[in-house]
Formats: sequence, C-alpha cells, structure tokens
Amino acid sequence: MEKAKLIIKTTKKGKHIAELLFLDTNKTMPFPQFTPQNASMNGQEVEVQREQGKISKVQTEGKVIYAMTVSPPSPSRRPPSDDRRPSFSAPRRTDAPRTSRYQTARPGQQISNVRSPAHAPYNFIPLNEKIIAAEKIPGQDFPLNVYHQTRHTGWIDLEIETQTPLYIRDALTMEESNSDRVNPDFFSPNGQPQIPGSSLRGMVRMLVEIVSFGKFGAADREKRFYFRGLADKSNLRQDYQERMSSFDRKSRRAIYKMSAGVLRKKGRFDYEIVPSEKFWQIAKPKAQGIVKQLKDQRYGEFKFYETGEGYLVVSGNMQNKKKDWMIAFPSSGAKAFPIHEDDIKDYKDDATRADTVPNLVELANRKQYSKGVPCFYVKWQDRFGRSRVSFGHTAMFRLAYERTVGEHLPDAHNDDAAIDIAEAIFGNEKTFAGRVFFEDARLNFEQTDVLMGEATPKILSSPKPTTFQHYLTQHRDDIRQLSHYNTNALIRGNKLYWHKSGDNWQETDEAAITQHQTQYTKINPVKPQTKFTGRIRFENLSDVELGALLFSLDLPEGCCHKLGMGKPLGLGSVKIIPKLFLSDRKQRYSDFLAEFDLQESQQQIPKFKQKFELHICEALREQNVHTLWDVKRLKELRTMLDFEKGVELEKQEKIRYMQITPQNEFKDRPVLPMPTIMV
Repeated sequence: MEKAKLIIKTTKKGKHIAELLFLDTNKTMPFPQFTPQNASMNGQEVEVQREQGKISKVQTEGKVIYAMTVSPPSPSRRPPSDDRRPSFSAPRRTDAPRTSRYQTARPGQQISNVRSPAHAPYNFIPLNEKIIAAEKIPGQDFPLNVYHQTRHTGWIDLEIETQTPLYIRDALTMEESNSDRVNPDFFSPNGQPQIPGSSLRGMVRMLVEIVSFGKFGAADREKRFYFRGLADKSNLRQDYQERMSSFDRKSRRAIYKMSAGVLRKKGRFDYEIVPSEKFWQIAKPKAQGIVKQLKDQRYGEFKFYETGEGYLVVSGNMQNKKKDWMIAFPSSGAKAFPIHEDDIKDYKDDATRADTVPNLVELANRKQYSKGVPCFYVKWQDRFGRSRVSFGHTAMFRLAYERTVGEHLPDAHNDDAAIDIAEAIFGNEKTFAGRVFFEDARLNFEQTDVLMGEATPKILSSPKPTTFQHYLTQHRDDIRQLSHYNTNALIRGNKLYWHKSGDNWQETDEAAITQHQTQYTKINPVKPQTKFTGRIRFENLSDVELGALLFSLDLPEGCCHKLGMGKPLGLGSVKIIPKLFLSDRKQRYSDFLAEFDLQESQQQIPKFKQKFELHICEALREQNVHTLWDVKRLKELRTMLDFEKGVELEKQEKIRYMQITPQNEFKDRPVLPMPTIMV
C-alpha cells in the first residue's frame, strides 16, 4: 500500500472535502469517496491501495476509513421472495448498494447507427480521453511579475459581425429591480449597444478547452439529478420500481417499498426523519370529507393536513386519481435518524422540481411546522458505501440518482491537480490569475438604427440534462437498454447549439402570447450585419498558448461563433476576424513607434496556430492528419460551427425541438446522433 497524507479542505460553502497527498511522488489526488465531518483528520498519515489507478481502500492506524463496495449485478428478473410485504405494512429496506448493469462507454463512443434519431437545436462535442497538460504552470515554472522575452504580450482586436439577430439582456436600474419588469433592451452601457467582455470570455474559454483537449469545465460536478420512472417506457422504470414499488401479479396488488415519517429540523443546520410505523391509502372522497370537517381548510393538491389519526397527504390531481395517503403519527419511542447534509443540499438544488410541489426542507424551517412535516423516504447506499436517503412529499416521489454529474466524467477530468492549457491561460480561483483580459465589444461608430425593435421570441423549452438519452453517451438505441444516471455511462461532452437562419425566432401566435403571458418575454435584439469591435489583452503567453487563443478565434471558412441569448432559436451567430498586435518591449525603448506592428503580427497568426496544432497532434500521437481539424473529435466541432450546414439542417427540420403534441416525440426516448451523422 502507498503512504499518503489526508488533506482536509473547507469550501466557500463550509463543506469539508478530502484529498490524498502521496508522499513518494508529492502529488495530490481528489478523495470524494470520503466525506469528513470536520478538519480533525487533516494531515493524518494513511495507507492507500489503488487498483487500475482508482482508490480501492484507505486505512489509518489499522482502521479502514474507506473500502470500495462491490455488489453483484442486479438480475434482469427478480425471483419471488417471501419478504415482499403486503401493501400497507412496515416497509422492506432496500439499503444495499447496487452496481450498474452496463459497462462504462469510452469517451466519444456514441452509437453511430440510430434507427429513429432524435432531433434538437443542440448537440455535443465528445469528451476527450486524454487531458493534454499545460507546458508550464504559471507562477510555479515562471514568475508572473515580469515580462519574459520568450513569451508574448499584446492584444487581439476582434472585428465582430452579426450573421443573425443577437440579443444580450441589459441590466436593470435600481427602480426596475424592485419591480416585476423584465427589461427587453439590449446590453447598452451609456446608451450604446455593446457585447460584454464576460460573454466573449466564456465563449472563447469553452472553445479553448475543447480544441486543446482540456478538462471538461462546464459542469457542477456535485450536481445530482432526480427521476420518477413509474410509467417510463425505458429501463429506468425498473430502477424506480426496485426501490419504490412493484406489482405482485399473484395477489394482484401493489407492493410499496418506501417508508414514511416526519421530517424535522434539529438545531440550526441539521435535519432528521422520525419513522412512522405505518401508512395507508385512503379513498379520495373520504379524504375530501375529512378536510371538509377541518376548520378553515380546503382540499387542495400537494397539501397535507393534521388529523386525529395522523397526517393526510394529498398528491397531485392526476388523471383518474382515486386515493390519497395517511401517515400515522410516529410513536413516542420512535428513533429519529439524521439526514446527510449532501441529501439536504441535493434536495434544495433540485431545479427540476415543479413550483407547485412543496419544498419540505423550506417548510421544516417554519415555526408553524416545528413538530415537522410528513414525508415519504427511501434509504440507500451510494457507491462509496455511505448511507443516504431520498425523500419527498408524496409516496411516488422523485428519487435522487445514485451518481452525481462528476461521477459521469472520466477520472482525468476530475483531477484538480492537473493544469491544462485553458486553465493555464485563463487562471483559476486558487493559485494563479489569468493572463487574458476581455474588454466589452463596442458598436462601430458609423452605424445607426441597429436595433430590431421589441418582439416576443418563441418559448425556449429545451430538454433538460435529465433527458439522459441526449446528455449521456449511448451505445444502444434500444429503449430497454439506455444508459441513464444510475449507470456508469459518460456524459456526451460540451453542449453547443447549431447555427440557424435567424428568420424563425419570433412568436407569431398572438392568442398564445395572450393566454400564456407569464411564459413569454420581450427582447430587442440587434440586426444581422451589425458590427462591433472588441479587444483581448494578453500577457506572457507561449507560442502554443497564443496559438490556442487564435485557433479558437480564427475559424475555418464558413464557420461562425455563437453569443448571447436565444441560441436554440437561431439568435447569436457571429463572424469574428482577429487582428494580432504584439509588443516588442526590447525594441520599444529604441523606437517608440515600433512596439506594435499590425502587418508583421498579422502574418504570424498562421504560424502560432500551426505551432498549437503541432503541439496537440504530437500529444495525441496523430500522424495522418494535415490539420487539427482533421482529428475525429474536432470534425464534430467544425460541423457544428459550420453556418450553412446548420441552416440546411434547419430546412430539413432536423434541429428543431421535439414536441409533445400532437404526437409525443419523447415517449420512446430517441437517441441523439453525433453531429457528423446528422449532416
């Protein structure tokens, strides 16, 4: 076993995270499998066992603090079992950790032959297997407080021309921020339309990450999604039923596996659940009668009521709904169990929970519910062997997926100690600042009347990341064998939007706008062929780093960038022409006018791009390519950046949103092919 030290760090949110510092190599490795409750173990020596580079066991002073849990795969059919309980008795525990049914797909191994493909205004650039490290680490391998002769300082002017309408929302005034007004104006400091430097920075950074084969940066790695697969046609339904309910054909009755109890706050930050001994269903008319007898109460969806027998819990008004639920009050001797802080955080961060569904954690914080609020819950163990719990307002609540977003990334993409080219250029929060600075792009002076006027765009209804058949790598298009967030599939990669003509973004159905006013907004975009000029200042960039920046800006013929809001509707396509200005500080002192030479610097753009391409191709061991754009992964990127290809796909209706009416195009969970397969 290897010798290491346990490093405990505290995040800005007060959460403790662990790393391992290996004593023989002096390198650190993230240790997310271990969740320290405090920093008392910081600096403690441990012994680490690794299998194929992954941590399998950690111990200290003979005590095992982590051991990889391996369970046999779940059989496709579960044999009958005597422990399956009647519908309304005490629940059967399903705490055991479960392993996925599927092998991990390699990055980029998306199925190429999709029989009935999905279509969407977006697609993905596949994840790279290899992370190409930065040549040198700023502040460590070279100081940042001096200008280096072998490095480059200067700026890049950006000539930006909109190809389709562009919209970036303006800030609100103090008075407007205190009202419900949505400002439709374009971003216009001092009354002049501008493109914020932050928008340009975000776009360029993502492209640099992609083309330099860096770490995947566009993700909250601790994010956990939720699902409810009761009626799902995919294999997700089986996962849901294994933990929540199933149907016993012999007795012809449902077998419920969830538990019920009362969720309450304990102290300032902690929460716990007090189990109830029983819960049962009650006919809807009877439930309505009980509520009618309560003072100042009305029967309503997603509510609960305290009665003489316990809590009456009313779920949503589903079609043909016939029953509600009763949860008995916990007995006086019932022993509460704590809820892990990560489960509380995941529940709070669940952005896909409907606004009409009560937030149990928020309710438990209110004085009127000091005794707690009724809930249903399921205990489970994550793949690191930690006890977890999912909970919700109704019996068939939405479960937390077992894996976080970060667990669907290759290990190399989660290595915080590794510095890639993009991070070396743009900096990070902890160790060194960036060496590129983006100014706002200003409207060119000769232009007037550049705004299109207020209009109503179509509703943006893009499928969320929970649409796993799009967002996760799929190696089959069989709905019964799809990879979802309980499997060890990898995420698809960086999400980009196709270019469109920009002619079909406005909502023309006035009746729909009037009927659904809260779902629509107003915008005032700038017209196509509007020109802006921006600037990127840079300091101490190497040939390769400057080449990466220029390669991401100076795109091949026919390719465009995307900026601003409304990308799925075709807004935000822009053409950028970079102009390079280099500083020769040595010559500056002998000839003041010689510091910046546009003509000479412009001629060097191809040279810097070629040096970058050569560096990446050598690191990838790509020998039979003429340009970096010939590498398979970047072919996908170039396809998505090609303006005319996007417009052609738009004409063929291959990159529109899928619809629920008149026919539900989502029900069979069609798989989204790779970009090059689409054209």
